[in-house]
Amino acid sequence: MSNLNPEQLLNKYQAGECTPEELMLVEDYLINVEITPQEIEAHDALKYKEETAGLPWKSKSRKWPLYLLTIAATIIVVCGLFTILYTEDPNSINYAGDINPGGNKATLTLANGQKIQLSDAKSGIVVDESKLTYNDGTIINNEQAKSFTISTPRGGTYQVRLPDGSTAWLNSASSLTYSPPIKEEGGTRRVKLKGEAYFEVAKDKEHPFVVSTGSESVTVLGTHFNINSYTDEHLVKTTLLEGSVRVDLLSAAGIPIAGKNKILKPGMQAITSANRIETKEIDPSLAVAWKNGEFVFKNESLEDIMKNVSRWYDVEVVYEDPKAKEKLFGGSISKFEAISKVLSMLELTGDVKFKMADKKIIVKH
Repeated sequence: MSNLNPEQLLNKYQAGECTPEELMLVEDYLINVEITPQEIEAHDALKYKEETAGLPWKSKSRKWPLYLLTIAATIIVVCGLFTILYTEDPNSINYAGDINPGGNKATLTLANGQKIQLSDAKSGIVVDESKLTYNDGTIINNEQAKSFTISTPRGGTYQVRLPDGSTAWLNSASSLTYSPPIKEEGGTRRVKLKGEAYFEVAKDKEHPFVVSTGSESVTVLGTHFNINSYTDEHLVKTTLLEGSVRVDLLSAAGIPIAGKNKILKPGMQAITSANRIETKEIDPSLAVAWKNGEFVFKNESLEDIMKNVSRWYDVEVVYEDPKAKEKLFGGSISKFEAISKVLSMLELTGDVKFKMADKKIIVKH
């Protein structure tokens, strides 16, 4: 957190001398109050011209107008009230027994019950009607895989290209079951998801693609979307990046409930609870940050953040004070850092402390 006074902070910003943390703090707040860096530069140039008119050139200290000093002061106050984590501190804490991030881990279970432990050195598989290969062309076996389940453990992720040409990226502790098109159901392409996955569905107007999670189904023809259906989240979140999808609420028997559905457009998210579907507009990049190798949070509770950390690093999280779960944080960091880097960034806010013991993270008062 910056210790500079408001004028010093703005002067460093103008001179291009801000640290990454200071730069993000200033620009984030200026965006929120709809004042652009160009407006600051224009004001500064005008002020300088007025003050130096008719005088030989000389260096002058910058005099900021009151409203910008107020903004800068507010930046510092806001940073004290709301935790903003954009950069990594070079003096991050080193925890004893640090834990490395997850990686490519998955198991493929074929219809005949055969289990194949997929290579940690590969990132995905390609399934067609005649053979199984990794996505670099290496053959796994020459057996048909008309239906199958691919599962990732805690701390695992994997990619699968389905026989219809669609691709799914599985997050940690997730599974995807694929069934071939069934003629009696109009040739529907059907998968069942537990956990979280990002889909890029191959376009096929004659054969809809349906993802079922147990509480909802998502029907598409060809599109890009993310579904988060972890059982410990209590809500199912479907985020659309491209195309169009219909989200249906399902009965206990797995049948769509009449009138309980929503059509999503890009940039929208459907939130499904036990008996209703709500929608809202969001930045879809937040929903797929995990697929791009990042933790990205925006005003999210510590509880939600630590659920993601727990799955990816395969650790247990314990809270000394349950109220700590409600604290809000924002920021980003690579998922491929050791867990100490993530915890250190959170600790830099001064709002939370951690203790690590074996595979357990204790959230302190």
